[in-house]
Amino acid sequence: MILGLWCSSCERYLDSVEESIVTDEDIFSNFADFRAYLDHAYYGIFDFHLYKQNTAISTVSDQFQCPSNTAWQDYAKYVNTGLYDNGANAFEVGWQKSNGYGEASTLYNAMTALRVCNMVIERAEISDAITENQKKDLQGQAYFLRAFFHFEMIKRYGGFQYIDRVYQLDEDLDFERMTYEETTQRIVQDCDLAIELLPDNRSGRLYGRATGTMARFLKHVALLYDASPTMNISNGYGNSYNEEKSILAATAAWETINKATSAGFSLVNGLTKNEYSEIFYSRDVVASSETIFPKLKNGFIGYGSTLKQLYIPRSFGLNNNRYTLATHNLVQMFETVNGLAIEDDPTYDPQKPYENRDPRLGYSVLFHGSEQGIDVNGRPRVLDFSYDSEGDPLKNGEDITGAGPDIITGYYMRKFWPETANPWQQDGAYFMNWSYMRLTQAYLDYAEAANEAYGPNGKAPEANITAVDAINIVRARVGMPPVNAMYTTDKVTFRKRIWNERNVELNGEFQRWWDMRRWHVAHEAENRRIKGMRVTRNNTTQEETYQVIDVVGATRVFEEKHYWYPWPRDVIFMSNRFKQNPGW
Repeated sequence: MILGLWCSSCERYLDSVEESIVTDEDIFSNFADFRAYLDHAYYGIFDFHLYKQNTAISTVSDQFQCPSNTAWQDYAKYVNTGLYDNGANAFEVGWQKSNGYGEASTLYNAMTALRVCNMVIERAEISDAITENQKKDLQGQAYFLRAFFHFEMIKRYGGFQYIDRVYQLDEDLDFERMTYEETTQRIVQDCDLAIELLPDNRSGRLYGRATGTMARFLKHVALLYDASPTMNISNGYGNSYNEEKSILAATAAWETINKATSAGFSLVNGLTKNEYSEIFYSRDVVASSETIFPKLKNGFIGYGSTLKQLYIPRSFGLNNNRYTLATHNLVQMFETVNGLAIEDDPTYDPQKPYENRDPRLGYSVLFHGSEQGIDVNGRPRVLDFSYDSEGDPLKNGEDITGAGPDIITGYYMRKFWPETANPWQQDGAYFMNWSYMRLTQAYLDYAEAANEAYGPNGKAPEANITAVDAINIVRARVGMPPVNAMYTTDKVTFRKRIWNERNVELNGEFQRWWDMRRWHVAHEAENRRIKGMRVTRNNTTQEETYQVIDVVGATRVFEEKHYWYPWPRDVIFMSNRFKQNPGW
């Protein structure tokens, strides 16, 4: 009887399942479902403000550090110790799907999203259920997303087979890898197709979906990467920029700037901390006027989860959060207000290291003496990273005693931490959407490519600004003077200032990691050794002494093989023609 009832219930259940199955024909029978299916590809774009990372993504570079005693399960530990070849659920170098599509590794997210993109492209071509304009919009978005996910793959793994159609299970999927250059060419082709089909901007309910401006941006970035030293090594051209490719990248970057400004994008005024912070979070706008491609999330960031886990330090009364420490490697990159590197400015005082510096230092980093929010008594919270000169731990500063045994660099991260987000106000009512593309970077990209193609005072065809002009535009909006003439004498000298400007402006935005890799400088000792600041105070006289230190146990492991991530073992073991990256 029990068996009979079970069989009967199974039949009824299977009948209901069969009736509820949604077929491909159902999905692609109308525009709304068609678009909803394509939206699934956007879900595969990783949100780098995701609290489940346990520490900010920027800790994989030399600009930020995860506290050591909390890093036992963080992807940053795998990356910083060179352990890419693992099956762990580490967001950046892991291979497993872990928390599921959208919160998994780049490899898993990309492969899932690429199938969606290709399905939309193929089905839209033959569909009679959508209009011609709807077809253009769907295919344009799919072309852009296909290019985007391929770029996310190749900047990690190198050249790759271009997934440009829906594959079947019985097909031979043992591909021979394309070169980085060949894959880039396919990315550029898809970007060009997207540019032809998409509007340059969107608003309202369509905001955040792909645009022609996004496609132009992706195109010029892909070309700039392909022109860079590490990629040229991979392509067999040697360890230097490729001048011919730099010309293409400069031309494309200017097109991005020109079209973006025509479409209404503009740089945010950054003369004050509050104004500059509007680029990254705001109570009023979903994304700033310079954000070209945001990773949108529902509503405000909120005080819990992300802010508490990634950015608010333990000395503010929290427990078991992992937060993010800035490093002196980053701090030393900020010029003085005279427009000189600290080593070139005779007025710079190492015992007053934060005076008369580029204002973006205070906008991005919290150092000894900075104010951030309020304390438990409602007074302005002044950060105190001092150690007692007599060695009395009870007289150490609040942010030393309150941080426990964490590695202390002498700095916190401020860029993504609103002042009202603290344990006493608990105010996280801000839109804080990760920006994959913003107009400021386009100026920096143009400057880099134009300098390599034409020199500091050269410009791309049809452009009305030089490489130097582009950098000065970025500096002017925060009140910094133009680049000093001593840095613009030749291509090589100016290159260092362009690199430095990128490090300063884009810090914490997951750009430094890729820049060090494509410039082929990540293995150099100065970029592996993590530095901090130790402040010692005589608590009798209140005299303070500043000393730059090496942060013990934080030196990065980076060998030649680390310029490319390893492919998962199971992919290599089941393949004959698909080759592993060198050294793995």
